[in-house]
Amino acid sequence: MKRIGINVLRAGAMGAWLLVAVVGGMPAVSGAETVREGEVTEVMTYVAAPGKEKAFDEARAAMFSFLKTQPGFVSVTGRQDLKDLKVHVDLSVWATRAQYTAASAALPEKLRSAFMGTVSEWKYFGLTQ
Repeated sequence: MKRIGINVLRAGAMGAWLLVAVVGGMPAVSGAETVREGEVTEVMTYVAAPGKEKAFDEARAAMFSFLKTQPGFVSVTGRQDLKDLKVHVDLSVWATRAQYTAASAALPEKLRSAFMGTVSEWKYFGLTQ
């Protein structure tokens, strides 16, 4: 009987916590900032072409530098796969979809082609909101 009472107490405490979380808003699990309404995130993966890893890093940095100057830019994060160092994942965040589209269109072809010349494979996962 005592065991049932403790489990009921635990269940009640968990229920109360869930209610507070739902009403008050749950904190982000990762501690990352929550997305602001209207923001979009582009998700891309790239494989650096063999022998062009340094050129890939330089061209990618130049492209990131340009994008950071565009209206609506929020952030860009580049990550490298820990198992296959040729694989890179980029996440770019924009205040609005229209600003993302304008920045993409404004990217000079010279920067775009220099970067894509260092890539053997790429995949566009799309925009998320």
